[in-house]
Amino acid sequence: MRPLRPFHSPWRRFALGLAAVLAVSLALAFAPRAASAAPPATLDLTQLQALLDANHSGVNGAFDTVVGGSAGQLPTTIPMKVLSIVGGAGPDGALILFQADMTDPVMARIGDIAMGMSGSPLYVMDGGQRKLIGALSYGDIFTLGGLGLATPIQYMLAIEAGHDLGPTAAPIKAVRHGLSPGRTRGAKLAVPVKSATGATVRRIVVAPDEAAARALAPVAGTVVFAPLEAVRIGGLPYASRIYKQLAAAFAIRGYTVERGLGTGPDGWDPTFATPLIGGAALAAMYTDGDLWAGAIGTLTYVNGDHVLAFGHPMDWIGSTSLYLDNAYIDGIWGSSLAAYKLGEPGSVRGTITQDYGSGIGGRLGAAPAQVPVTSSATVTTDASRMAHSRTYLAQKWADSPFGSYLAASATGVPILKAGDLANMPGSATTTTTVVVSDGFHTYTVTRHNLWDDSYDVQYAATIDVGNILSTLTADPFGIAPATVRSVDLQTAADQTRRAATIADVSVTGGLHDGRNVVHVTLNAYGVADQQTVDVPLDLPAGTPTEGTLAVVPANGGSSAGGGVIPPSDPTPTPPTRQSLAQVVAALNEAPTNDMIRVTFTPGGAPVPGPLAGGASQAVPIPLPAPPVKVTAHTDWYVLGGVSKQTPAMTLWAKPATVKKGQRTRLIGVLGNVSSDANVMIYRRYLGTSARVLVATVTATSGGGSACFAYTAAALPRSAAFIAVYDGSDSALAGTASVTVRLKH
Repeated sequence: MRPLRPFHSPWRRFALGLAAVLAVSLALAFAPRAASAAPPATLDLTQLQALLDANHSGVNGAFDTVVGGSAGQLPTTIPMKVLSIVGGAGPDGALILFQADMTDPVMARIGDIAMGMSGSPLYVMDGGQRKLIGALSYGDIFTLGGLGLATPIQYMLAIEAGHDLGPTAAPIKAVRHGLSPGRTRGAKLAVPVKSATGATVRRIVVAPDEAAARALAPVAGTVVFAPLEAVRIGGLPYASRIYKQLAAAFAIRGYTVERGLGTGPDGWDPTFATPLIGGAALAAMYTDGDLWAGAIGTLTYVNGDHVLAFGHPMDWIGSTSLYLDNAYIDGIWGSSLAAYKLGEPGSVRGTITQDYGSGIGGRLGAAPAQVPVTSSATVTTDASRMAHSRTYLAQKWADSPFGSYLAASATGVPILKAGDLANMPGSATTTTTVVVSDGFHTYTVTRHNLWDDSYDVQYAATIDVGNILSTLTADPFGIAPATVRSVDLQTAADQTRRAATIADVSVTGGLHDGRNVVHVTLNAYGVADQQTVDVPLDLPAGTPTEGTLAVVPANGGSSAGGGVIPPSDPTPTPPTRQSLAQVVAALNEAPTNDMIRVTFTPGGAPVPGPLAGGASQAVPIPLPAPPVKVTAHTDWYVLGGVSKQTPAMTLWAKPATVKKGQRTRLIGVLGNVSSDANVMIYRRYLGTSARVLVATVTATSGGGSACFAYTAAALPRSAAFIAVYDGSDSALAGTASVTVRLKH
């Protein structure tokens, strides 16, 4: 027999959860019950076992669940039989093994217990009274006949008794979905039971998730169950990159992800309401609005304004905050593999506040504290279209790292609506605004950015939202707790590409003290002519001019496909603790995608110097100077990068003072040059500005530098000689000069 899973699914306008079962021929007629002020009578495991001991063939009962469609939105009763209590199989202990009656018209039509039935209350008759024993919760998706597992109601009542189901302010910790992380639990039945197919069941295995269940080798007499939660995402086209990112984020957390429904005037009715009674459809949602994300399951127990549901965890994080919604069930899709309910959430009726191994609990009344996520987009393809959206995130999820995925996806809804494309190469300009508070002060992060992507700029436009929120809520050192107040994204996108790659960097005449003009050459997409951006770079007096000049995208060079907003400088080690105000300031100052950074880093090998007779010696380099950095905006989304060595060029004259008619020998060294190079020698008489080219000589390389020499003609008066190297693909230009004076 193959794996089973629980019966509900996490997601806003549509969700699934499932548990599968084997059939039984015995039936007991139960009618749906109206809501009552008092909670239902219950039966604990000891009392249930007494009934099983008195009825060796099983205890007849029924479970209530909404079938939907023309059958209506009130619970329908489906007969079942309790077969056994399986000790130690569930997260809190025992689980109840039962069989649904597959001769029932509903079960005969759908062929299996369906996703969305998780939490359906199971009842048996005791002393002439209908008593609640538990919630349908786990099943085997490949087994026909209605075999399933239920969570005992006494475990669920412990949630109500031991935890405050009212609003709570406890923070959300790390999210890990699944049954007892990493563990597969097994239990041998005290008395083997026969399924409706004639197979004997001797052992029950409950896996932490569907993947673990599928990995188990089939064993005769063993049925494998797993908590099955199929996450559905609504409001986003499933083929879009934004949908896939959010789906991947849920998959990492252990959820199976299913395609959800879109939005629109006929997509769903957010005002739908029906009485919340045992067996009613219930949605537990992370969001409310144009993007919906959450789970539709079944309500198990109502006690005044307290409710318990699902019979298994959602995120299993204890204190939580989720929208407690009505759910409209369109119907049940029958399947011998995995039947599921089609449905969408309806009106918000309260807050889910607790999430434990045996179920979720909450309180009717007030909705969760929430954060508005607004977005507007203008997208131009063959025509220009606008769209707007508003989604609310439950506050505690907005303040968690996972909230960054939800918010970024929510801001992508109008972009995809306006573009009406699953993916769109092109460019976009965005303005992202996030308002956040530390409890004392309110701060605003505002980023204006440019995006370009060869596959889907619609997705790229949402990246700042996710990066800003993940940075604000990560708080790795505990002194910058952030409460998100609002998120907004404004986007203008079209199919024009605005990417450019850094192709070259040069400095006319080489680097020198004071103001330099760095020429950065860009290859722009679709433009034949190279583009040049001139960037002023000021070197303090005394800065060595030998070193490396590099040009890179100021944002760190990450593509639109991902990455985080990089700090202006590498993070120091150990990291510096920051207040929220400091984190916000760093985000506001972070470079954008259209900026380049020019960095000159002084340093290099010792440069040989002349000795008498033209020999050379090592001349020590000054102590390393700090890098000099400057950023500049461009008109493009910048990619690539280039760096060049700046040669340390030195020129000597021997002798530097000459008599009339005496010649002088010029000796030069070109540092950081690995091959022979041409050097031009110019002469300029002192007191004049004209330079005359007197020779072009070859600098011969060796040992990481190149040396050259030239014997100048006798001077009629004092003059300066200037040696000029024009640079290469790997080195910048360089200049050096020396003055030769005429002795009278």
